[in-house]
Amino acid sequence: MDDAACRPWAVVLSSDVVGLGAVRSLQAGGVPTTVVMLDPLEPVRASRYGHKVLVPKSPDVEGALLDVLAELEREPRPVLIPTSDHLVHFVAKHRAHLEGHFRCCIPPQAAIEVTLDKGKDTQLLQGTGIPFPKTVQTLPASPAELVRQLGLPLIVKPRTHVDKEGLGWRNVIIRSLADADAFYRTSSAVFSRVIAQEVIPGPDEMQWECICLFNARGEIARAFTFRKLSTMPAHYGATSRGRSERNGALVDLAAAIGRRFNYIGIADLDVKYDGRDGRYKYLELNPRLGVCHYFGTRCGPNLTLDAYRLACGEDLPEGPPQIEGRTFLAVLEEIGGRLQDGDSWLAVLRGLLVALLHRPVGAYFAPDDVWPGPFAVYRICYRLLARAWRGQLGAVFTKQFNQSA
Repeated sequence: MDDAACRPWAVVLSSDVVGLGAVRSLQAGGVPTTVVMLDPLEPVRASRYGHKVLVPKSPDVEGALLDVLAELEREPRPVLIPTSDHLVHFVAKHRAHLEGHFRCCIPPQAAIEVTLDKGKDTQLLQGTGIPFPKTVQTLPASPAELVRQLGLPLIVKPRTHVDKEGLGWRNVIIRSLADADAFYRTSSAVFSRVIAQEVIPGPDEMQWECICLFNARGEIARAFTFRKLSTMPAHYGATSRGRSERNGALVDLAAAIGRRFNYIGIADLDVKYDGRDGRYKYLELNPRLGVCHYFGTRCGPNLTLDAYRLACGEDLPEGPPQIEGRTFLAVLEEIGGRLQDGDSWLAVLRGLLVALLHRPVGAYFAPDDVWPGPFAVYRICYRLLARAWRGQLGAVFTKQFNQSA
């Protein structure tokens, strides 16, 4: 029996483009992979890679997912890789049961509890010398006091993924005292579910991301850094266009944050460079693979494969150098973000053409795995039509809640 047949399977709990990238990255390492989907419109469903399993619809989603995972138990124990905050929370919640049957590729419980709550992580960083934006964990009694503490503009964020799902919006951008007054009048009931931060000035290009892997000693074993060029939602969201750039200062910052959080496993760190004092400032850390991790694979560091290796107890080989200057483009998200930001269709199409001339790594489109791209286009068209039918078309691209809009 060859070595590949003896390798533990990877079981990817898929969430959109992150799950698709995980399956492609594992395929690059020759890892046998099963991908578990909660949504029948997951782009990975159209991929040529991985054995697909769809969780049946059920009022008890977690129970149905656990039933599916029970059918995937085998020896040697598979490596279980969740690809969203929701799925990381699910694996952590059922860790005691799942670890008897899977190698759970998630950080320690204490680190998860800190990183999934945007209030707890900044509290833990206070007094450490690690810079982050001015933050208010508990909103003050008056909008004037909030503006006095943080200045303008400021951003209000849901504390956790559960809060974001429950509130129905991702961010509130407050640019004036009138915005703050309106937010306080309409949203006081949700104050316990949010935090507020100053908005660090500067263009999208000042935003950076580090997707890294901490070993059992809490040291960074692999890292991929890149500069964000634009995001969806515009200015305050996930990367829709980026460029690979090695940034040693960012890796050092990630290492310091990892030590503070006693972190082991995969981490996706967002920061922004603050030109006012010349420092990179921590925004958030997600305890999972980032949207652009397959971009990292195409630039050298295969974080998914290396996380699988560590979970299997393997030593990591010497990693390839990061290829710099390669670009990333998520076409659908770039269109949505630019339209949301008020750009004309002509300007959006011109920008896409310029970006495509650089032969970017795509979020959905890949030369060796072409069908997820058209499937993603079909999915967004289907959802556009569904929203139009329900009279909700105006909110399709607007994930950012802006009280002054």
